[in-house]
Amino acid sequence: MKQIATAAEARRLLTLWQDRGEWADLLPEVLALQDVPQPPEYHGEGDVLSHTLLALDVVDDDDDERVFWAVLFHDLGKATMTRFEGGRWRARGHAEFGAAIALSVMHRLGRGDIASDVAWLVSHHHFYFGWGKIRGSRLSKRQLLFCRQPLFPLLIRVAEADAAGSIGISRKGRMLERIRNLAEAALGEL
Repeated sequence: MKQIATAAEARRLLTLWQDRGEWADLLPEVLALQDVPQPPEYHGEGDVLSHTLLALDVVDDDDDERVFWAVLFHDLGKATMTRFEGGRWRARGHAEFGAAIALSVMHRLGRGDIASDVAWLVSHHHFYFGWGKIRGSRLSKRQLLFCRQPLFPLLIRVAEADAAGSIGISRKGRMLERIRNLAEAALGEL
């Protein structure tokens, strides 16, 4: 696969593969998300593939291509990790498991140059779940240190697309907006 730089170029490539009927051969891991259930109260849009495609629609054409690939692959781990537990569908560990799959897929597609970045974005797309409530008007030192990661601005875009691709009672979007605002107040524009 040739070097591409923007989400628009990656989207065109994905559309080309789809039009040629090559998705099943090139991205079977993505097609495996079809019919993988999710809790309807958080994902009224349906299965994981439906959610992924909605999230992908939110990616701006001028976003870095790593955002596009990470959004496409962000829930790959759910195909294997999804279980019905405690009265609802859960996919514990899907981000970490999916990151390993994303790394492999990016290498298979000939994009080893960005594979580790995409895998990191997939692995951390729920980074804020472990942050608990953000008290006051500042992030903690640990949170600010994480926000200084070179890929953090891309990670915010991946997490925002994930949140926007969810139809339900999720508060992800509001949490991310608050984190973005606090990080920008402390560090400057992301």
